[in-house]
Amino acid sequence: MKLVLVAIHIEPSPRSLPLGPAMLASVLQDAFGERIETRVVDAFVAEEAEVCAARILASEPDLVGFSLYIWNRHLSLAIAACLKAARPGIGIFAGGAEATADPAGVLADPAMDLVLPGEGEELLVAAMEQVLAGTSLGELAAWARPRPVADLSKLPSPYLDGTLRPEDYGGALWELSRGCPFTCDFCYEARGAAGTRRVPLARVEAELELFEARGIREVFVLDPTFNYHKGQAKQVLRLIAAKAPSIHFFFEARSEFLDAEMADLFAAVHCTLQIGLQSAHDDVLKNISRSFDPADFEAKILLLHQVGVPYGFDLIYGLPGDSLQGFQASLDFAMGLVPNHLDVFRLSVLPGTRLAETAPGLQLRHQALNPYSVIESPTFSAGDLDQAGRLAKACDLLYNHGKAVPWFGMVLEPLGLRPSEVFGGFADWLDQHANQAPIEAQQTFFLSLFEAQDQSALGHLAADVIACFGHSAALMEEADENGAAPLRRVRFHHDPRDLMALIEEGVANLEELAYSVQAHPCEAEFALLNGELVLTVS
Repeated sequence: MKLVLVAIHIEPSPRSLPLGPAMLASVLQDAFGERIETRVVDAFVAEEAEVCAARILASEPDLVGFSLYIWNRHLSLAIAACLKAARPGIGIFAGGAEATADPAGVLADPAMDLVLPGEGEELLVAAMEQVLAGTSLGELAAWARPRPVADLSKLPSPYLDGTLRPEDYGGALWELSRGCPFTCDFCYEARGAAGTRRVPLARVEAELELFEARGIREVFVLDPTFNYHKGQAKQVLRLIAAKAPSIHFFFEARSEFLDAEMADLFAAVHCTLQIGLQSAHDDVLKNISRSFDPADFEAKILLLHQVGVPYGFDLIYGLPGDSLQGFQASLDFAMGLVPNHLDVFRLSVLPGTRLAETAPGLQLRHQALNPYSVIESPTFSAGDLDQAGRLAKACDLLYNHGKAVPWFGMVLEPLGLRPSEVFGGFADWLDQHANQAPIEAQQTFFLSLFEAQDQSALGHLAADVIACFGHSAALMEEADENGAAPLRRVRFHHDPRDLMALIEEGVANLEELAYSVQAHPCEAEFALLNGELVLTVS
């Protein structure tokens, strides 16, 4: 029997690796050998359904399984319809988060024969045993129930058995645990199996050695609360430092479980942390079964800041009980802690979550279909949600993509503006200046803010600081494997060599910088020599 497992990704990237389907392929190989010939097929949401269907049919499968998520449900079902039209007798089933959260809705699609909810490995093996015995997928529909894997040590590793080659993707998704100890109302993870189960340390070590040996650059850790079990988290960090010192790891962590020793261990490896803040208001978070202590949060983040660990935050707007003003305050709180990046999302009321059940009582109106976004609530009007979305987009463009971390606070301080005010102003400014290059857009926008306060000289200095950091970072990003990149010629109001020297000496105040450097219009050339920045001025 031939089986194709389909993974539909958002876009090509080191994260677009079919770990879930590969894990299923591994257990099928382990259980059935050559009786089931399994192939994993990658696709992307920007592709046409017909193109994806043709790629799948090229393997002449008897069965096709889809991993359904919020971003690929529509395309998956469209592909399934194409498959049924081309091969009416083909069997089609689905698993994954979206199928688990809304099994009835997915199964109602005429192209879908079966939904396998929950963790798929043991359930799929049991289903295939029945299919090989002559049972149809349709006959299994009433039988399929979630079957959590109690012991993760029983599962083969698709990396170690050769099913999945991470070097083909440039990165790896790395599963260290399943389950979550928390019960956040907006998250489906809280409705899965109770407690957490962890991958054995021996497998962790073996996979680390494989990643390092294969030259993997990035590893994204699939553990929603990596540091919940402090002792185990510290063991893994020590293993990473010893076995994979050249790889950059991305972790999701909870601030509550950080301590000084853990911060030092994070600092000893190449990593970035993502921390779910969601809101800076305890009364809002209580509506979704979370809590928040701002003083403790700040203290724990300071531990990371002091040892130089890059960290980012997640914020959600549209939470029950929140408002536009409350969201702006959360945005300002988050920015005050100088995150490496800030990811801001509109609330989604996902099927199967507790929030989906309590939404009517909370008068939380939301879309009935994916992405299930909140439309309005008694405290957050539709117009205010749109404005919050504008702030989120402006933050992403100006701060995240604009790589503004090194200079944002320095430039903002003399303006006396809150970050949310700046992002709101940038959103309005973008309406009239949509086509400027990123660095020039930042310069022009901030110069306009200083000019509005009759501080043109300080505005030109700010624009020069932005250019120094922006063009240096852009060159590093453009560098090829030999450490070379195209030259950049940039006009300045001040000698950028003087600016960079003072900043490197610790001058972090724009007004202090203005006292120490004289205006000197010039043209500078940014270049890379063996991976090092070379700056010349004419």
